[in-house]
Amino acid sequence: MFDEARAIKSTMELCHLTQTELAKQLGVSQSYIANKLRLLSFSEKMTEKIKNAGISERHARSLLRLGSEDSVERVLDMLTQHPLTVRELEAIVDSEVMKSIPELIGNAERLDAVESFTSAVKGGCEVLNSRGVDARTRTSYLGDDLYISIVIKNA
Repeated sequence: MFDEARAIKSTMELCHLTQTELAKQLGVSQSYIANKLRLLSFSEKMTEKIKNAGISERHARSLLRLGSEDSVERVLDMLTQHPLTVRELEAIVDSEVMKSIPELIGNAERLDAVESFTSAVKGGCEVLNSRGVDARTRTSYLGDDLYISIVIKNA
């Protein structure tokens, strides 16, 4: 399955074809091509583990939903010890994904708070500008850090 995915990707790049164009030439659906290409999302380490586990392509695609390599590895180890149908594996993957939802919500709330703060700072500068004070903000990133600069001329 991984060799086929790499061959599809190489063909698309070499011939400058879209997924839809290649699908027509091969007589398959565009979603068939997309599903094959999704397999290339795994790291080389996980690709080897999946090959060695001998699981089906549908099993492998189910693992993609887990996101983190640690989660994929943990569920793959479980899968090799206790063979599961794709439906059973998808139920486990659903359960694992649900466990991460509180963390995702927490991250979303933090991002919303930062966005609200940034908007408030910009709004404050707009108020100053409307009263004749030259005020500007500039945001920049360094790594994961956000820097907000406020420049007020002739304060």
